[in-house]
This record gives sequence, C-alpha cells and structure tokens, in this order.
Amino acid sequence: MSSGRRLAWVLTTFAVALTGMGCGEECVDEFDCRDKGTPPEGQCYVCVEQRCELTSIPEADAGTTVDAGTGADAGTQADAGTRTDAGTVTDAGPQTDAGASTDAGTSSDAGTVTDAGTVTDAGTQTDAGTVTDAGTVPCSSATYDPKLGTLQLASGFVAGESAALPDTAGPVGVTPGPTYSLYTVVSQSDVGPHALHSLGTWPQVSLGATPLFDVAAPADRGPSAMLFLSPFVETDGQHVFTGYTKSGAGFPGSLSLYDSTTPAASTYVSAPGNFTAGVVPGALLVNGNGLDTVSAGLAIYALKTDTSPFTALKVGTLPPENGGSGFTAVSTHGVAMLGYYSDTVFANVGHAVAPAKITQALRSGTPFVVADAPMLDVGSNFVAAAGQGTGVAVLRGDYVPPTYEFAGTDISRFAFTVTDGGETVTVGARQPVLTYVDQCTSVTLMTSIGADLLVGVDDKNGTRLVRIQQAQ
Repeated sequence: MSSGRRLAWVLTTFAVALTGMGCGEECVDEFDCRDKGTPPEGQCYVCVEQRCELTSIPEADAGTTVDAGTGADAGTQADAGTRTDAGTVTDAGPQTDAGASTDAGTSSDAGTVTDAGTVTDAGTQTDAGTVTDAGTVPCSSATYDPKLGTLQLASGFVAGESAALPDTAGPVGVTPGPTYSLYTVVSQSDVGPHALHSLGTWPQVSLGATPLFDVAAPADRGPSAMLFLSPFVETDGQHVFTGYTKSGAGFPGSLSLYDSTTPAASTYVSAPGNFTAGVVPGALLVNGNGLDTVSAGLAIYALKTDTSPFTALKVGTLPPENGGSGFTAVSTHGVAMLGYYSDTVFANVGHAVAPAKITQALRSGTPFVVADAPMLDVGSNFVAAAGQGTGVAVLRGDYVPPTYEFAGTDISRFAFTVTDGGETVTVGARQPVLTYVDQCTSVTLMTSIGADLLVGVDDKNGTRLVRIQQAQ
C-alpha cells in the first residue's frame, strides 16, 4: 500500500476549487481563502467553521509533508488524483487537506462541483485495501491481478509492462520516444522544496537521487512560500514543463521549464492560474489565466518553444458557460482535447480541436473558439485526460456526497479521425478501456507513452505504473 503522501498528491491532481460559496459560507477549505491575498510571512489561511482565519505555519517535519486528502486539485496528472486515500500513515495534521497539495490553478473549479477540500482528510479515510465496496466484496478478500488489481480491462486492449512507482512521486511525464525517459515532481512539504526528478527509462523506473531542477522560482522559495503545485509534467523531449500557483489576486504562478539538453538554460515563465498543459509541435498549450506578458483571463495560451526567446500568445477562447479550468490532452496526430468546467451541465467537458486550427492560431495570433470544435460525448463528469494514440482517454467518475470521496467508473477512449488536411476532426464513440468493478483498486494518474496509455494504479498491493496498449 502506498503512503498517504503519494495519494495526497494524486488525489489533489483531480480535485478543484469552487467558483463561489453558497449558504453564507466563506470557505470549505483553504483553497477558498486564496482571495484573501498573500498571508503574512510565517502564516497561512485555514478554513475554520466556514471562515478564513490566519494560523502559523508549523515547521516542516515528517508529519507535515502532504495530507493525503488531495484529490488532484492537480490530478493531474496530475496528477493530476482521484483515489481513495492510503489511510495507513499519520495525517499531515494541521497543515493542509485535500485541496492543498496541488491547486486547480484558478478560482474556478477545474472539474468538480464540490472542492477537493470537502473530501475526508487522508488521516481519517478508510484505506483502499480495507474498505468494503458499496455492498459487494470486501477489498481484503477480493481477487487482485498483479498489474491491474480489481480493474477490468476491456476487449481490444492489453496490459503491457508494469513497474512500481515510488511513493514520493507526483505527476509523471514521458518523453516522445522511442526511448521513453520519465520525469516526476517530488514535494517534501507544502512549503517545499519541490523538485523535478528523473524516474529512469521505461520500464526501468527508479527515482533519481539528485534533483534536476527546483520547480519554484527563486522568489517563491522559503519556509513561508506555500505553493499549489499543478498536476502535470509535460515534455517535448528536450524541455520538461511543470507549474504551480500561489494565493493572491488572479492566482499568480509560474511554469517551470527544465532544459534537459542545456540545463543552464532552464527558466521560469509567469503563468497565473495554470492548471493543465499539453505539448503540440513547437509549443506548449496551457489552460490558465495568462502566460508571460499575455493576460486575457481564463483561456488557452501557448508558449512557442521553436522561437528564441520563447513567445507567448493566446490561442483559444473558452465559451461563456466556462466556469473554471479544464483538462488538456493531445493525440499522436496533433488533435488537442481542450476542456473547461461547464456551468451549464456542472461537469467537465472537452472539445477536439483540429491540428490545422492550432497551427493557424500559433502562426497568426488569432485565437480559435474552443466551443466550435466537436465535443466529446463523455456521458458523465471526468477528472483526468491523456493522449492515447490517435485519440484521448478520460477518467470518468465524480465526487459523491455526502463525503465527496471520488468514485471512479472507468477509463474510456475517444478516437479522432482527421480529414481535410488537418482542418476537420471527427470524434468516435466512447470506448471503455478499464472499468472499475469496485473501489478496491483506483487509478492515480494517466499520461501518454508513445501511442499507448500509462496508468498509475493503487491498491493494497502498492502503487505501480501499467502500460495499456491496443491489441494488435
């Protein structure tokens, strides 16, 4: 069974913050206190009886690293996280709960109607390995596949190699290949240090002992610098991108850019409200409130990496019913699924934007309209997305009252057909890939590995990465 800190990260990967509060509540958790601005040095805001109050930040120790109550405000990836908490470690205590290890990146919810902070704290939740599934078989006596646990693989897909994932690993990014190098972010506590590490070369997964790059810009380091880490690690092969935000108006934040070829060229780019990102040829797409000197509210921005210096611009406009950040995933043939949280259907939605539309926006500076692209018929809320060959996969499920613990239903894939010289995309019907038969095994992250899908799986037997391939 993985540690609570690992699950804290992955759960935060998929959790999000509400746009506003109802019934006279000022807050549900500390995410909702970010509009109070930057707290005094050595202090932070916490939510006490639905009111934001200042409290002293305790000195970091083994018990204050990260509370497992984070449902990927990331997870992303990452981690982006939507899983049942490990429940076997000491709770992080007074520092943070579900929403605090990774921030959704905006004031709006990236994917749930209820903020991750309403999920039961990691130290009190029942462990995935001991909880009884909703009226069926106790997890302790369930049958576990060595790779997939209790998850069921759909016809048309096979489970390839698998590898144990270190408990300290956060969201995972993979280079384009043919040699697949893996990277992750390791966070020692809510106030850092937060560092990019190598995870080896697939399938020989091993956490590098030496940090490659500090995720936090120099001005954002220190014992009082509380950061909300974004749930993604993205890479184009040379550059590795991660991000974070902070409390304050507009949710200031940065992209961290590590240059694996020339580490001395690694840098930081202002990116307020960054939540998810995806690599397209020559650029990184960012779902957030701005990028570098460009600020136009919640939209799709691009950092052009094929220019020197890098150039930022707005490339996509989100619709009026956009209520918050959404998910980003790119297929192998350049179709970008770009999403937002809809105030109309109260769930995440995604649109498949054609590669030619993206190229035109990058060249002309004229943004495309995301809602003009075909929408994926997901049929429910989803809390993570990743490219999977010539399509994308989404993790379906939702946060279920009264505890608002995430309950997954399945990973499903949508195939994209591109015609008219890249101008037109047709979205195929939903195709199940992995199905939950209970909540004894959960998906902790999803990312692309070549044309395949790399899935983080957690249950009583630990956390591991599994490569899901289409059957030949």
